[in-house]
Amino acid sequence: FFFSRHNPRVMTSKEDALKAAATEYFKVWNSHDLKKLEETFIADDATLRDWDVDVKGTKNVVAANGNIFKAVPKIEITVVKLHPNPSGPSIVCEILVNLHDEKKTVLKVVDVIDMDDNCKIKALRAYKG
Repeated sequence: FFFSRHNPRVMTSKEDALKAAATEYFKVWNSHDLKKLEETFIADDATLRDWDVDVKGTKNVVAANGNIFKAVPKIEITVVKLHPNPSGPSIVCEILVNLHDEKKTVLKVVDVIDMDDNCKIKALRAYKG
């Protein structure tokens, strides 16, 4: 179902959907619009874990992102590469997080995003490196 028998590299609609959902998530994240950000997650039980936070519950996940936006108002993500896994369904996202600070800090980060069948985010794990 997910891969063409004749060409296993042909992207499927599920892979396209995962990429589109991740792209939309990062677009919304960059807008710092918490209401729209909440709409990218499942209704109740989303989780977020990174090197600073480990939160459960969609409202808490959105609030944690809001705290990031307050602490680093000019923060912005650039997507480098997306690696969809339709059997998850999940997607691994190589990103650059530009703090736009005086030091010109740019963090190399990998986000592992687990989604439901409607491409709403269930869990996001971010790894710095």
